[in-house]
Amino acid sequence: MELDAIARVQASLAQIRPHEAAFITLFYNRLFALDPALRPFFPDDVTAHGLLVLTMLRQGVAGLGTPAAIIPAVKDVGRAHARHGVQPHHYHAFGQALLWTLAQLLGDAFTPDLADAWQEAFYLLAGLMKEAARSP
Repeated sequence: MELDAIARVQASLAQIRPHEAAFITLFYNRLFALDPALRPFFPDDVTAHGLLVLTMLRQGVAGLGTPAAIIPAVKDVGRAHARHGVQPHHYHAFGQALLWTLAQLLGDAFTPDLADAWQEAFYLLAGLMKEAARSP
């Protein structure tokens, strides 16, 4: 990823920090609307899991400039997801829900360039997780 794209992704993620509760609600509502089969993977109250997702997202985004530093942790998450039954196609719905949620929270600041940067970041991280899930 180019450094300016990384900086845009990092800055936009910082902007949603005061809106974590809204992020969690919007994200999971959208995720389950896109793929209702994912609902059983999560507890009834997704708040704690949502905070964990945000923490992992922050760590992944923070390390985009030095991917070698985050690859082991990202791959560990991918292997854990696979052990819980997450399939490669589930990442697509997650990515769609993430981009949609960011667009809702950032409004006009979620420009096409920022959307492209986020998509690149997500698919980079998701690709590492899916790769790890295939090779224990």
